[in-house]
Parts: sequence; structure tokens; C-alpha cells
Amino acid sequence: MYIRSLRKPSPNKNVFKFASAKVSETIMCESSLEFDACFHHEYNDCIEVFGSQPEGFYYAFEGKRLPYTPDAIIQFFDGTVKFHEYKPYSKTFDPIFRARFLAKKAAAQSLGADLILVTERQIRVNPILNNLKILHRYSGVYGLSDIQVELLNLIKKTGKISVNDVAAKQSLALGEIRSHLYSLMHKGLVKANLSQDDLGCNPAVWCIE
Repeated sequence: MYIRSLRKPSPNKNVFKFASAKVSETIMCESSLEFDACFHHEYNDCIEVFGSQPEGFYYAFEGKRLPYTPDAIIQFFDGTVKFHEYKPYSKTFDPIFRARFLAKKAAAQSLGADLILVTERQIRVNPILNNLKILHRYSGVYGLSDIQVELLNLIKKTGKISVNDVAAKQSLALGEIRSHLYSLMHKGLVKANLSQDDLGCNPAVWCIE
């Protein structure tokens, strides 16, 4: 077992930094695809913690014992642990890559964890990815303001309501209403259909009971 460190400066690698409120630290990512995956993990209610470049392991391939470090480790609330490898979809057809991945997967399973191959086809899906990025902008806003308490009461009374209607009822600018609502959404107090409705338009929102 060994651990790679992305915190060491290197002229040959780009490091993307994801500030996670869920794990209360900055997650260092080795690719933009890994960085985009973090948005899904951050807002997945089934995931307890996640991280990048976990402790690596060895796998057997063509008679050799080779080192491997997964791109990410995901721990779920049910106790399940999964490793992720992120690759562009076009590269997954290479026969050598596929053979190596199967060997890595077998080694991971021997350690009690599954290794999952994830491509941009699962990660870069919109509107959900763009929606999650919008929510993440409000991750540093803590506490509830008076106007947010008013908005919660309004939404609880009316049930599902559009963002534009909330702005009209409160006689506030649409941009200001979005800022307050998306901060509430980040806190888990307000919900929207992130897989279908675009937060940049006029999504319907409702409260968590």
C-alpha cells in the first residue's frame, strides 16, 4: 500500500481544487473530469464522505505486480466503499486499458471494495451538473437570514412554487431571490428537480418537511 500526494507542486500536472462542505476540506483533483465528479458526490445524500487519490494497492497484470491509485474513494452511509476511476469515454475502448482495468477491479474486490469506471457520459450530464455548480457557489453562506426565514414560510404555505412567483410575491429582484433560495437549497431546506429543471431559468421549488 502507498499514498500519492497531489499537494506536492509539479510542473507536469494540473491540479483542480474542490472546496467541500461535506468533508470540510479542499479535495485535490488530478483532472477536470474528476473535479466535475465532486459536484455529484457533494450533493448525493447517500454519500457520507469522499476523497481523491486514496491509499493505493497493487494488481497483477501479465505476470507483473503493478501499483495503482484510484482517482477517488467514496464511502456511503450504508457502509459501502467504492473506488472510482475517471476516464474519457473514447479511451475506454482500448483493449489494453480494458484488460488492465479488469485486473485492477479484481484487486480492489480482494480488498473488499468495488472499482467503478466512470466517464463524462455519467458526469457531464445537464442540467444537473450546471445546477450543482450553481448550488456550490452558495456553499460558504452559513446561517439563516430574516428574508430566508420569510421565504421558507412562504414556500411551506404555498407548496411547490416557481422562483419567479416567489420573487413576485416578495417584491424582490429575481437575482436576489435566487441567491437566497439557492443558499437554502444548498443547506437542504429547499428542494428542486435538479435533473430536469434548469436553476438558471424558472425552476419550481418546495420545502423539506
